[in-house]
Amino acid sequence: MEINVLIAHMDDLANKAAKIGFSASKFLTPAEAQSITENFARRQDIALTPDGGYEGAERIRMVFTNPDWGSYDREDLFSALKIVHRPQDSLGHRDILGALMALGIERETIGDILIDEQLTTFVCLPELSGYIIGNISKAGRVGIKISEIALNELPARKEELKIKTGTVASMRLDAVLSVAFGLSRSKVAELVAAGRVSLNHQICLQAGKGVSELSLLSVRGLGRAKLLEVGGATKKGRIFIKIGLYAR
Repeated sequence: MEINVLIAHMDDLANKAAKIGFSASKFLTPAEAQSITENFARRQDIALTPDGGYEGAERIRMVFTNPDWGSYDREDLFSALKIVHRPQDSLGHRDILGALMALGIERETIGDILIDEQLTTFVCLPELSGYIIGNISKAGRVGIKISEIALNELPARKEELKIKTGTVASMRLDAVLSVAFGLSRSKVAELVAAGRVSLNHQICLQAGKGVSELSLLSVRGLGRAKLLEVGGATKKGRIFIKIGLYAR
């Protein structure tokens, strides 16, 4: 969704919550969620809670509540579904999403899709769970069976990171990316200018932008990284940093 249209829609939801106590968006991408959080940070008449149904969720719903209204139940906002298939079959994220889209289901009604060796699950709006269970029996070429599980049965999102360390003269975006991806500062500057670099899910066009600990970095075509730690300085005044690279 175009960002100005999205913000206008979120404003409508916020106003609704201020009047009746509660409202919630559909699932948002991390970049959309970041924009909404920044835009509503100063609003005093509503509380804003990002929630994806479990801790560490990437795709989340924005939950607006009037502070006088109270809390909400996650079970009213999310359903968790488990996918079972034969052990010899292989099932990917794209297979599952394709099967859901083939039913005419919109992407913003589906949260995270979690695939590991033990359990394959995904999150959706509660009103869709019965329809999905009753209408999907195959994902790609793999026969599957879908059933509902409790939200607390969802596995925690795993961060498999390859650790890199180095030093930088300052905490500039281009300096940190040089360490993360082994690039020259001039090459990083080209990527930034081309709009291929994101900082905390937002495209960043400033190579000299400051980067803080736990910032998320992304270079389209190269991968994603997280600045895990900013350490002390060397004798020459350079700053130690530790970066985690996400598996591609």
